[in-house]
Amino acid sequence: MSLKTKILLVDDHHLFSDGIAGLLQKEDAFEVVGQIFDGNHVLATVHQKNPDLVLLDANLPNLSGKDIAERLKSDFPKIKIMILTMYDESQLVREFQKIGVEGYLLKNSTKDELLTAIFKIMSGKKVFDNKLSLMSSIPPFSGDEFQKRYLLTPRELEILRLIRKGHSSQAIADLTSLSLMTVKTHRRNIHFKLKTETTADLVRFAIENNL
Repeated sequence: MSLKTKILLVDDHHLFSDGIAGLLQKEDAFEVVGQIFDGNHVLATVHQKNPDLVLLDANLPNLSGKDIAERLKSDFPKIKIMILTMYDESQLVREFQKIGVEGYLLKNSTKDELLTAIFKIMSGKKVFDNKLSLMSSIPPFSGDEFQKRYLLTPRELEILRLIRKGHSSQAIADLTSLSLMTVKTHRRNIHFKLKTETTADLVRFAIENNL
């Protein structure tokens, strides 16, 4: 009898993670060995559970998906990684490709697309969602020059503009239908990319750049 593929789920949205876990547990070929909701706990769990595949969200509290992927590829090179995210950003996809992840799938994918991607990855192939803008006929670096310069995603740019208007994190969460934790994570990422520390810094930056 063949061994099951051990899968670790890393996503800060509990309901989404529970749904994926339930879906995968119905498949005889897979075993979900853990669900992690915070970037800080991934590496210790990987060391403990020794998964074959990590399904990793790109945006996590405390430690970004990119940072986690880099550490996993460095410390656990045999473990395969598939990014499972809502972000269809060419620059982000390229960054994960450079890190060496085996797959990148959008969260609006179907059950069959997810299962097919996992089987392909475990057979040694790389899978990048054909719905990604990067895979379309759109020129790879088309888009807003400001976003490209600072590596801001459209969502981060939206949140930065809302910060300039004086909205709190909770108000931004309500306006964008995101969780408060996700908004706070976006804010941390924006601070990191813009090398700012305070809300006043962000407002000043947005004003200076006519956002």
